[in-house]
Amino acid sequence: MVSILDVLSNIFFSKKKIDIKTLPSGGYFYGEDLTLSIKRASESEIKEYHENFTADDLVSIISKIKKIVCNNVILNEPYIFEDLKSVDVVFIFLEIVKHTTGNKIMITYVDEQKNKECQIEFDKTTFNYFKPSTQLMDNWNKQERQFEIMGYKYSLPTIGVENCITFFLIYHSQSKNSPYLSDLFYDFTYFVGQKNFLTFNEIENLIQVFNSDIEEEEMDKIKEILEIFSPFQKYSLMEGGKVIDINSKIDLKNIWS
Repeated sequence: MVSILDVLSNIFFSKKKIDIKTLPSGGYFYGEDLTLSIKRASESEIKEYHENFTADDLVSIISKIKKIVCNNVILNEPYIFEDLKSVDVVFIFLEIVKHTTGNKIMITYVDEQKNKECQIEFDKTTFNYFKPSTQLMDNWNKQERQFEIMGYKYSLPTIGVENCITFFLIYHSQSKNSPYLSDLFYDFTYFVGQKNFLTFNEIENLIQVFNSDIEEEEMDKIKEILEIFSPFQKYSLMEGGKVIDINSKIDLKNIWS
């Protein structure tokens, strides 16, 4: 006999599995044993998301998105939220929104050829994924889940490492070195493998190495590697062979409506 509790649990707490290969990172940087599912956000979580929402406060919006994802993503052990690649978090957030509301997320854009406004659905079927070339794939270390290129090991940074850098900068924001710190090179996060945490001492050491100790020739290699893989960082959609930029086109304030 099916109880009303069973019915309600199925309606409100059902899980949806997400294929990690459909994330912006393409699954290249996650362990093969990782499984990822999402559940519906609660009314209280959505209410908290809307509280003090300021459209031009990007830091606050990112914090709200991270909290929704952290509360509603389900990973198999030993993986935790901090192991997620930071580039995937917004995509997972939008999947949670769709799973919660049952609505599609439509993006309005201007088709310059037709000279009119059009709409396209934000979905894995329309997302413009970066597909590394055959040559790049020859440099992919399947065991370590990173690319070995020009003597360096490249991996997209985790949300945990991104948070550590944020906390580091906040902690030092009132110090006399704050202007100096904000201008430094922090893309060393792409070369720390699958780490999901960095201590302040580790961050300071990496800052020293990548901003002072490394030779100019090596820094040129690093910047070239970052440029090669930069398409991983871009969110865009594809429609009829055309790339549609979606920057600033998602209404995050009213996303749950």
